[in-house]
Amino acid sequence: MNNVSRRLTLTLAMTLILLLQGCGDDIQSSIPTYQVQAQPFAIEITATGEIEAAESQKIVSPGRRPMMLAWLAEENTYVKEGDVIARFDSERIIRDKNEEEFAVLKLQQDIINSQASQTQEKQDIRWEQNFVEEEFAFVDRFAIDDLRIYSQLDIIDTLQNRDFLEAKDAFLAWKETSVLEQHDSATSVLDIQQQGHQRKLQQYLSALKQLEVTAPYSGLLVYIKDRRGEKPSVGNTIFPGSPLAEIPNLENLQARLYVLADDAIDLAETQQVAIQLDAFPDKTFTGQLSSVSAFPREIKRGNPIKYYELTATINEQDTSVLKPGRKLSATINVTEPQDAIAVPLQSIIYEQEQSFVYLQQGDEFKKHPVTTGRKNLYFIEITSGLAFNDAIALSAVTAGATQ
Repeated sequence: MNNVSRRLTLTLAMTLILLLQGCGDDIQSSIPTYQVQAQPFAIEITATGEIEAAESQKIVSPGRRPMMLAWLAEENTYVKEGDVIARFDSERIIRDKNEEEFAVLKLQQDIINSQASQTQEKQDIRWEQNFVEEEFAFVDRFAIDDLRIYSQLDIIDTLQNRDFLEAKDAFLAWKETSVLEQHDSATSVLDIQQQGHQRKLQQYLSALKQLEVTAPYSGLLVYIKDRRGEKPSVGNTIFPGSPLAEIPNLENLQARLYVLADDAIDLAETQQVAIQLDAFPDKTFTGQLSSVSAFPREIKRGNPIKYYELTATINEQDTSVLKPGRKLSATINVTEPQDAIAVPLQSIIYEQEQSFVYLQQGDEFKKHPVTTGRKNLYFIEITSGLAFNDAIALSAVTAGATQ
């Protein structure tokens, strides 16, 4: 082989090596990596909610039966003591009242009919008793037990007539007592039914007098959400004793917060909170959690997503900006920032209760066990298994596919 051929062969070999190295670099560069470094690690949770009064005078629905709202005063308006804030529909109450009045009148007529029937039966019994008395008098007048005048059969017949009259008289006495007892029982039942309808009638009459709800105090009117997160509206049926509205103490406001159940991490009272109003994003208020619900729940009807409900105090009571009902977003500081080794959540894979990462070793990524600690919404703390400047794959699926 001459020098030209040798140079050509060497050139082709070097080109092939460079091409292969370039391909390897392309394969390696297609896997995103994360270099492990110490960084400030903190747990912060975002929440949404609204401003509300920490203290308020509640206004409840009056009466003893459900009623439908026909009119409501405008929310977030100033009302004076005695002002009408809600009015209930009277049509259904009047209809029910008329039905009870009819039932009472019907029972009264039944009582009158029962009394008339009792009087008639007593009269019939009295007539029969008078007839028996006359028969007794006739028998006593013409009864003769002398065998010289009447035969023995006639005397026996007379005695049988007297026994029959005595038995009939006893039966009529029993029948009179039975009739009195039966009618007394029937009248007692009718009286009990009448009293029940009278009580309902009084409730309806009382409800008609309570169709208007007035403000017991002067202040800002705010309607209260029910357990489904809905405020009262015209056409809704309100049960007696249910909170309808409130007049808040505007000098002491707090934040009502909602955190997604999946995002709730180590929430506890006294944790610091930063609050921003949606209407004033340039202002930040501080406070701390004052209560945390024991379990999550749905806050919107028909929406299965569950939230933890929290309340937070507000340090800066700026009444010119803070108004009940204003929407807000908040950041809850669960832990203070501390230097720690933390990696993105998506870089961790779990198999049989063990945590792994894909650790870069040269041109390869190998599955490597690690021990994890706390986590926030984006990063998870690594307590052992990784060192500074280690490179791990951000995408575990892609990394696994290269092995």
